[in-house]
Amino acid sequence: MEELLTLREAAKKLRVAEVTLYRLARQGRIPAVKVGGGWRFKPEVLDAWLAHGGGRREARVLVVDDDAVLLDLVRGIVAGAGYAALAAADGDRAIELLKEEPADLVFLDVLLPSTSSIEVFRTAKQVNPHATVVLMTGFPDHPVVAEAMALGPLMLLRKPFGIPQITEVLGMVFRT
Repeated sequence: MEELLTLREAAKKLRVAEVTLYRLARQGRIPAVKVGGGWRFKPEVLDAWLAHGGGRREARVLVVDDDAVLLDLVRGIVAGAGYAALAAADGDRAIELLKEEPADLVFLDVLLPSTSSIEVFRTAKQVNPHATVVLMTGFPDHPVVAEAMALGPLMLLRKPFGIPQITEVLGMVFRT
């Protein structure tokens, strides 16, 4: 009979908290089998999974702003930190990029030409419910900010901001 590790045994082998391993298994992000009421893990499958990077993929960050200088600055900071950085100068392009492949983090200008930032926000959450959206604005009292706040958890960066604020957001979102 095949050896299967319990959640506790696998967590010890991987040196992670049991609750973390449980979440990964439930989300399908780690190879696991549901047996009865608990998760079980094949040691050789876990070893192969770890050898191939543990299912990691490069985190994707989308920067959306109609100000070309700010767009390039934030995209450059993100890319320099080692993340896949995509840029869109308007809401239409942002939605196209999000539908091609979901982003894990979206830096989103509040006031955009064409498609509104609210539509971009909704699309980002639709294609990746776990995405973090960071609104960037010089107008924190704008009605669009209040509307976005009602849609779910997000962060707000008040313009003007600098490199430390972008780096801090990256650290919080990706736990670096």
